[in-house]
Amino acid sequence: MSFSGTPAAALPETPITDIKPRLAALPEVASVRETTSWEDWDRRVYEVFFTQPKDHRDPAAGTFRQKVVVYHRGERLPTALIPTQHAYGDPLGITFLKNEVRVEQRFLPGSELVPKDLSKLNIRQLADDLHRVTVAMKRIYDQRWLSTGMALTGEVATYHRRFYPNDVVGTYVVGARNDAHNDDDSAYEAHLAQRNTPECRERIESFQREALIRRDELVELYRQYAQQEGFTFQLVGSVDRAFEISVTDFQWRYWQQLAADGMCPYIPSETATTAAIWDQLRLVSANHTRADWTLRWEEANIYLAGTQTGWPAISTPHLDDLLRYPGINNPRTFVDRAVPMQFDNGAMADIDTWVREHSSNMIYVYGEYSPIGAEPFQVNESRDSKVYVGPTYGDFSYLTPADQKEIEAKLKEWAGVAEQPPARG
Repeated sequence: MSFSGTPAAALPETPITDIKPRLAALPEVASVRETTSWEDWDRRVYEVFFTQPKDHRDPAAGTFRQKVVVYHRGERLPTALIPTQHAYGDPLGITFLKNEVRVEQRFLPGSELVPKDLSKLNIRQLADDLHRVTVAMKRIYDQRWLSTGMALTGEVATYHRRFYPNDVVGTYVVGARNDAHNDDDSAYEAHLAQRNTPECRERIESFQREALIRRDELVELYRQYAQQEGFTFQLVGSVDRAFEISVTDFQWRYWQQLAADGMCPYIPSETATTAAIWDQLRLVSANHTRADWTLRWEEANIYLAGTQTGWPAISTPHLDDLLRYPGINNPRTFVDRAVPMQFDNGAMADIDTWVREHSSNMIYVYGEYSPIGAEPFQVNESRDSKVYVGPTYGDFSYLTPADQKEIEAKLKEWAGVAEQPPARG
């Protein structure tokens, strides 16, 4: 890939120029306001709403306003494109000075389509949203662009590169799931079957069984917790069903969240009190309550999983004799029945093939314990790309110092920057 742009400046502009008039002048921009606070000593912050087509292939379908937060440091600096779930959040280990363009995903609260139409949510629409924002913002930022994201946002950054590979010069992603073959989850199951020690895995399975054996007591605690918090369960169907999903989710979420070598002894045993079992269940998986308000917040991502991006369906033979609702832990359960959902088996297969065979300048980071890494994206290292695996969590800070240094050097090379003082924010 050839790079454009002159060498990036080493420091933010002094003073940092006000680009609000230039943002407001972009034809795609519906409104802009500066939100710079006292903490933003080395940048100016703008909340920008872009006018986006509801359907990029059907202009007659209307438009919506997409929230974009711009962190401006200087027009001669590189820019990080960051798809987000909430238009805020830190970029991932990109420590050099840069501008940041954080684009909230369509259908989330700041970027809602009215009236809602989930049929307008798919991988290509997400990529088109990012492309349109990038093209517009390059009228202000004409230096090199990178993209970055973590988990779901890293997946969106990957979709964007597949359809618009030249919008940025490189992409850096942490913990992106690649469910290219949704009907085959054997890789996830093999991964979970090899974590830690047999004794630890047996303790987790015993905990899940004990929770289901004490179902009536625990469901009552769940009901009290839900009542206290004002949770309802119309989508899932009942507190009992939400409880069962929390139990079947426990193994996956444990390895995703608390996968430290020393944690297994703290999982309550069969002799523990019901209160101790409830505390552990709530800490790991029941706090993902499957209550209506959380499901409606996550509706767009759940819908996308149920129509294109896939979901892990982990078998639980050690629990099957205790389940009342086998098979309910899937996206169809969590999305309003009035919304049609039909799965497209080719969507992620296309993304997977492109990343493996055609992509360049891609970095992926995974954690050894996290089940997300069981189905990682694969890259061609001859195309200046690489997959890194760190111990425990899929996080830059858990990589070896040598790997961290290698990633930082590669990102600076792609961005065209020399050594700089670390950026703030």
